[in-house]
Amino acid sequence: MFLSLGFFFFFFWGTSIEVDYLSRKDYRAISTKKYPMFCYDRDNIYDLFLRYENMKSRNGDYDSIDRTLAILRYAKKHALGGPRIHEVYIDECQDNQIVDIALILKLFDRVDGIFLAGDIAQCIARGSSFRFQNIRSLLYLWELKRPLTNYNRRGIIKPKQFEMNINYRSHNEILKLASSVIDLIWHFFPDSIDKPSCERSEVGGPKPAVFNEISAEECFLKVFNSVNVQGKHTTNHIEFGAKQIIIVRDDDDKEFVMKLVEEAAMVETVFDCKGMEFDVVLLYNFFKNSPARKKV
Repeated sequence: MFLSLGFFFFFFWGTSIEVDYLSRKDYRAISTKKYPMFCYDRDNIYDLFLRYENMKSRNGDYDSIDRTLAILRYAKKHALGGPRIHEVYIDECQDNQIVDIALILKLFDRVDGIFLAGDIAQCIARGSSFRFQNIRSLLYLWELKRPLTNYNRRGIIKPKQFEMNINYRSHNEILKLASSVIDLIWHFFPDSIDKPSCERSEVGGPKPAVFNEISAEECFLKVFNSVNVQGKHTTNHIEFGAKQIIIVRDDDDKEFVMKLVEEAAMVETVFDCKGMEFDVVLLYNFFKNSPARKKV
């Protein structure tokens, strides 16, 4: 089961800040604009959450949220000690739950020394509802309600945000394609992500090619050195090297494609190749086997 549990936590503000699960009543009352995910089916989602918690309890299991919550509860009762940290830098912050950021604030207790960097376009975790706007709200509320005995006595610090829109790893045509996808998400689900801004590159390049109404064997034969069709090898003059990759949706597609291309190409799922860089990328049948098709 893939279920994002980050929004099941609520921050109670006062002389101290605590984190715990939301009640059903509080979960149903959350602003739709603040948390748009599952906004029209929250009772069923909460039922799933309770079943998930019961399943973990029966099996003696725990997840990353339980781990973070346990540390927060321990930090409430015990001084953690250790070396004093002056600054914290967090990269790929879109891969973290909001409660993970709350833990860092609890341990560090200074928002003016925390720097977060991330990219909503690289947020690929299922069920993730990451938005920089939520992080800004958390940091501001933390400053607003933090005890006056804190090390920082200069008053409330409003978190600043700036965007780096020049991409040095892709050319403009690829960025235009990526931007069009983000624009579609913003158009149909405007509260699910931060408002996008266009990236640009100082380098031009060819438009991405689309292979439509063509078999997998024919497609791979066009771009790879060899392809295995029913045990017979067919060769082409185009070689496929280490800086190219085929990206597939899941392990089933990966197994199918690997049987066709064998050692002629690297094949990985989106989750396995995140953060890696290649010169040529082939996205194979990514939408055909999407679970979303079953809901249309």
